[in-house]
Amino acid sequence: MTWRLRVTLVVGALGLGLALVFFRPPPGSRPPLAVLGQLPPFHLVDERGAPFGVDSMTGHVTVVDFIFTRCASSCPRLTAHMGELQELLVRKKSAARLVSFSVDPDNDTPAVLSDYAAQAHADLSRWSFVTGPVQEIEHAAVGGFKVSVDKIVRDAGDYDVIHGEWFVLVDPSARLRGYYSVQEASDLGALARDVQALEEPR
Repeated sequence: MTWRLRVTLVVGALGLGLALVFFRPPPGSRPPLAVLGQLPPFHLVDERGAPFGVDSMTGHVTVVDFIFTRCASSCPRLTAHMGELQELLVRKKSAARLVSFSVDPDNDTPAVLSDYAAQAHADLSRWSFVTGPVQEIEHAAVGGFKVSVDKIVRDAGDYDVIHGEWFVLVDPSARLRGYYSVQEASDLGALARDVQALEEPR
């Protein structure tokens, strides 16, 4: 290797190193959230019996989960975490909304969901509980949010409902922006940061 070529390579490497230093993303910065899908129209009702559709989720950031009131396993935990998120977003002065979709509409009427919301200390100006015809629930959950739902028939006509345990982040244009397996307080913090990132003016 000639002296001139060696100098050229060293200068080039130094230039690349300086570029990486000066153009490195700021500490703590995160890449923009990907767009994972667009919600289709659906026609359901909330805990007051008022119509609730995709238009109810436009104009603000929304966090969605899927529960049913007879569930004794995962749903109490999901609802408790949603309650924690409600308080966290209030402290952060976020305008985001929360929506819990029932995957057991045969049992979860608006009146049942209203009682469930009261037990969860839900602020109904921010947190809605949604139900409706089975076909519309499946259309919204599986076709729209891409979350699995499966009704398992037990003995004596009893049944259980298996469903995805994700929190789903939706932007003001009703586009899917993230799925969160909320297990720890740090998971809620990460979700809250992504909510606020979507709320920041572009």
